[in-house]
Amino acid sequence: MELSITISDVRSPGAPIVFQGDLTAQIRKAQRLGFSQVELHVRDPKGLDLGSLVQALEGTSLQVSTLGTGQAYTLDGLSFACSDAAVRAEAVKRIKAHIQLAQILGAKVIIGTIKGRLGSAAEGRQAAYRHVVDSLRCCLEEAERCGVQLCVEAINRYEADFLNTAAEAVSFIEQFGSKQVGLLLDTFHMNIEEACLMGPIRQYAEYLFHVHLADSNRLAPGWGHLDFPSLLRELSAAGYRGSLGLEYLPLPSPEESAGQGVTYLRRLPQG
Repeated sequence: MELSITISDVRSPGAPIVFQGDLTAQIRKAQRLGFSQVELHVRDPKGLDLGSLVQALEGTSLQVSTLGTGQAYTLDGLSFACSDAAVRAEAVKRIKAHIQLAQILGAKVIIGTIKGRLGSAAEGRQAAYRHVVDSLRCCLEEAERCGVQLCVEAINRYEADFLNTAAEAVSFIEQFGSKQVGLLLDTFHMNIEEACLMGPIRQYAEYLFHVHLADSNRLAPGWGHLDFPSLLRELSAAGYRGSLGLEYLPLPSPEESAGQGVTYLRRLPQG
């Protein structure tokens, strides 16, 4: 299994992105530490210096596993669930730009917080849910055209008010009837929402497109109490051959946390 480290050219204090700042420097740092891939979190693909990014990647053996899209929500307030049609349209436009970038880079696109929140009122939740479905369907048309996979992430109840569990995310995914949309499981969110980490892997292996690894305290694997040896065995038994994306808080420092994660995981049996 390939290990991927989260990077972004946008500095976001408190975000679970390990390397932040100049992308060329972060890509070189990831290679030195022994990663084979990077997960690139992009606020707006139109603001990205694609030429410099491609040049930096070509100067290493690294590939881009996935594109994170959450900054469009956290920094720009764009979401599929928004009651404002103009905001939803801009969110769809932004994700389509991510899909086009992913096609160039050979990456997948994460659909996480960009979904937005449904709110507490029952009638409002129903309308917002329909907005999310319609928006993702529009994005899926572009994904199918580009041959790019979309990864719907199950996010814990404190950060999202729907699609909190793997079961909920899969039920959501199934309504689209497309092989281009699948599941992203994150061990930090699973530790909050799931009865155990292994069950959803077994049950939903056919939907699993990507995996995020973070320990119980959202630090690097090995700094909390999660059973990563068993988790890796379960993923192998389920036939998962995708990337393992290290997405956690860059503490005590980006370099230390990245080194801890890659060293700990490389020492574990992979099957």
